[in-house]
Amino acid sequence: MDNTNSLPFVYVVSTAFGAGSLGASLSTTLIMQADSRFELMGIMGTGGANQVTTEQSLFYPNSFTVSIRDQTTGRDLMSAPVPQRIMCGNAFQQFLEKRGIIFEPQSNLLFTFTNLTNDVNTITLALHGYKIIL
Repeated sequence: MDNTNSLPFVYVVSTAFGAGSLGASLSTTLIMQADSRFELMGIMGTGGANQVTTEQSLFYPNSFTVSIRDQTTGRDLMSAPVPQRIMCGNAFQQFLEKRGIIFEPQSNLLFTFTNLTNDVNTITLALHGYKIIL
């Protein structure tokens, strides 16, 4: 990565499920900014923020699944919904790409979340990477 034309950047996607919505699905769209490409380097995420935090939930969080589709190209970024503990890691070790994934300006990503808890579940994903200035 050439540091003269890149800038650290984070895109954030959030959704919330109400109590009693075990198994429900919600979708949200992220449209990337027009001024640059985006190189995705890692994903961090939280879910189940209103639940009691235990050591078990910090090491093995599992309150949602997510699938991501690049609607600009029509490509799925995974073959099936991925559980939180695999996609986001845990409180001590996050998911990082070995090689960045480049998205073109104004790429349109569709995130589909499925709730795995019967409690209120607020989910936030942070896509960490670099804006590659055009």
